[in-house]
Amino acid sequence: FPYTTLFRSKRHRAVGENMKEKLRMILAVTGIFLLLPLLLTVFLSGREVLRIKKQWNMESLLPMMMCMEIPWEYEEEMKKVQAVLTRSSLYLRIEETGMDGEDWEKLWREVKTAQHQKGYQQAYRSMEAAAKDTEGEMLFYGSKVCEGVFHRISSGATRDGLEVFGKMEKGYLLSVDSNWDMYGEGYLSGHYFSEEALRKQLEKAYPGLVFTEESPEKQINMYKRDKVGHILSLTVGNKTISGEEFRQLLELPSSNFTMQAADGKIRFLCKGQGHGLGLSQYGGNVLAKEGKSYKEILRYYFPECGVQKKDS
Repeated sequence: FPYTTLFRSKRHRAVGENMKEKLRMILAVTGIFLLLPLLLTVFLSGREVLRIKKQWNMESLLPMMMCMEIPWEYEEEMKKVQAVLTRSSLYLRIEETGMDGEDWEKLWREVKTAQHQKGYQQAYRSMEAAAKDTEGEMLFYGSKVCEGVFHRISSGATRDGLEVFGKMEKGYLLSVDSNWDMYGEGYLSGHYFSEEALRKQLEKAYPGLVFTEESPEKQINMYKRDKVGHILSLTVGNKTISGEEFRQLLELPSSNFTMQAADGKIRFLCKGQGHGLGLSQYGGNVLAKEGKSYKEILRYYFPECGVQKKDS
C-alpha cells in the first residue's frame, strides 16, 4: 500500500510538471507573436519609434509652475489667485503652440529645477491644494480666456494695458491703486553702474550706437512715461528703445526709475519689481491677509474680467 501511494504521487507530480511546461511554451509562443509587429517596426524604423511620451495636462504641471512663480510663504487665497492666472496663461500657450509631448517634457524640465530647494515638498502640496480648489477656473475677458498677467510689486499702482501696448485686446489690464505695495520689501532699490561699464553694455547690445565723449547719463533721455511713472520709451545716444527693453538689458527690477550720476557712477533708483501690469502679487497677498477671497482679489486687480471654467 505505501509503495502504490508513492508511485501514484510521483505520477501525479510528473503530469503536473508536463502541464506547467506546456503552459510556459504556450505563453512564450503567444508573447513572441504579440511582440513580432513591434520587433519588425524596430528593425525597419529604428529604436526612436519606441519612445513613449508622457501624457501631460495642465493640472499635472500647474503646482510645479506655481512653485516657480509665487513666494511659498504667501497666503492660501493668494496661491489660488496664482493658480487661476497660471492656468489661464498655460491654456493660451497650449492653444497657440499645440504643446506636443516634447514641449511638455521641456516645460517639465524647466519647472522641476526648484525641487531640490529646502521646503519644496511642503510648498508643492500647498500649491497642489490651491490648484485643486480652483480646478479648471481661468480668467475671462468677455467670452475669451485672457493671459494671467502678474508682477511681484507695483510702483504704487498697476499699469494700463491700453496705454502700454496700444492694443484693444490688452484693455482688460486696467490701472488700479495698490499703494500698500510701497511698504513691501524691495519696493525701492538702487542699482549702480560705472560709466565705462554702462557704455560698453549698451554698445554691445546695440551695434552702431553712437555715443559722444559726454557721460552716458547725459545721453540717455527718458522722454515718455505712462501715468504711473513707468518709462514707455527713451533715447540712448542715437537709438530709441522701450523702457521695458532697457530694463531687461540692464537687469533692473522695474522700468519706473530715475537716473543720477555721482562719483563716476550712474545710479538707477527703481520703484517696484516687474513690468507693473495685471496683478501685484505683493498687493494681492496683502488683500488675502485682510480676509479677501481669491475671486475678490482677482476682481480687484482685473475689474473687467470674470473667473469661470472653460465649458461653463
